[in-house]
Amino acid sequence: MQESRARVLKHQRQVEDSARRQVPELTFLISTLDAGIYSVPRYDELPGARFLIVHQLSEAHQDEAQRDIFREYVLAHFDSRFEYLAVAGRGLSKSRNIALAACPTRYAYILDDDVQLHPQAVSLVMEAFTCTEVAAISFPHVKAFPLHERDPDRPAPPVAFKAHTLMSLARVRSVDMALDLCQFHARFDEQFGLGTDQPSGEEFIVMSDARRQGARLMRANLGIVAHAGVTSGSDFYSSPAKARTKGRMFARVTGSRFSPLALAFLVRKAPIAFKRGYLATFVGNFFR
Repeated sequence: MQESRARVLKHQRQVEDSARRQVPELTFLISTLDAGIYSVPRYDELPGARFLIVHQLSEAHQDEAQRDIFREYVLAHFDSRFEYLAVAGRGLSKSRNIALAACPTRYAYILDDDVQLHPQAVSLVMEAFTCTEVAAISFPHVKAFPLHERDPDRPAPPVAFKAHTLMSLARVRSVDMALDLCQFHARFDEQFGLGTDQPSGEEFIVMSDARRQGARLMRANLGIVAHAGVTSGSDFYSSPAKARTKGRMFARVTGSRFSPLALAFLVRKAPIAFKRGYLATFVGNFFR
């Protein structure tokens, strides 16, 4: 009798261990606001993936009737791979900090609510961390995946890595960021990012903070996120607030408003602002 019970318990442990091995150690963290929940893809091409949606509700969408509408949509539209967290308030950096704090796995990948994922995204990220053992890896996003890469049964493409420099961190976008939360202890500066009066720069700041803490940061040569639109950090010139934000971003990272890094950015980006017709706006507000 005892031997039979021992066999049953051993089998149960084997089943539980198998189930744990099948649960991915990576969670994709999706931030969205109000009706943005309707833009979040179902990611049917990633049946083994895991997602956490942090859904911020502005004041106009916090009544119980509207919350019920959102909850019913989530229950009907998303399967068990998705965890849903509704929170009051605004601010993309605040949303991402909530997601990082609630992430149930060691590894996390930051997403917006309107991007596509490579069908091999989970295996590519996990293999990258296994190879590098670093705190964060950036996978530069692409406009669209080549047709031959959209096949989930196709072998994953090879990935190469380089160490990040402070200058290269300035090119990282939020949808590029894969993090090992056992090593990556920085948090997004909630004074920067969409939903604040400094609407960009949060990615550069959080990665620079991690670098200052001694974290090892790498960049990959392969994009696993496709984002067709313009990211918030790409428009640095079209309003005084956007131009000021870039200058203050460099001041936050370097401790100096007139650092060599900020001056280099100004010189490099001025021709782009000139071409778009915003040179005076960009230059006149960058150091304000």
